[in-house]
Order: sequence, then structure tokens, then C-alpha cells
Amino acid sequence: MEKSNGPLQEVFGRNLRERRKRLGFTQGEMARKIGVSTSFVTEMEKGRKAPSFATIERIAEETHAPVWSYFCEGGFDIREEEMTNLEVLRYRLKQNVCSAIDGTIDEV
Repeated sequence: MEKSNGPLQEVFGRNLRERRKRLGFTQGEMARKIGVSTSFVTEMEKGRKAPSFATIERIAEETHAPVWSYFCEGGFDIREEEMTNLEVLRYRLKQNVCSAIDGTIDEV
């Protein structure tokens, strides 16, 4: 088994695989949607290859998910009722900041 390039890349890969499966996309369908090869999707999901910023933006757009959610452990499973008030505020702030960043990127 090949080693990944780091924990962030592993988290990204797990979240990509989870989101893709939740949406019912095959790796080939995901690859076509974001403009990469199927093997590249496989390598990203295994944490072996890192996508470019442009590819990350396309992934977020095609999966209707905020960019930040791909970089948080369990990014798609965070439930507000499981957090303390401070954690909820921090989470919402992070969402707002990331939404602002996403909006700025969209304008460029």
C-alpha cells in the first residue's frame, strides 16, 4: 500500500469519496464532471494525489458542497445539536468566512 502525502490529503480523499457516493456518482462520472481522469479521482480518494485549487473549486461546485467541508474530518456529518454553544458559534463563523471566500473566488 502506497503512503499518502499527509493527513489533510487523507481527509480530503475520504470526504471526496463519501460525498461522491452519497450523490450516487461513480468515479468515472465524477471525473467527467470535474474534468480529470478516473484514475486521478481514485488517487485523490486514496490520499495519494492532491488536486489543484481549480479542481477543488470544480469538485465543490459539482457536489454542491462548500470547499471547507472537504478539509474537515467528518465535514459532511457535523450536526449543530452535538456541539456546545461555543462550538456552534465557531462552526457558523467558519461557514460564513468560507462562504465569503467562495463568493470572492466566484467573482475572480
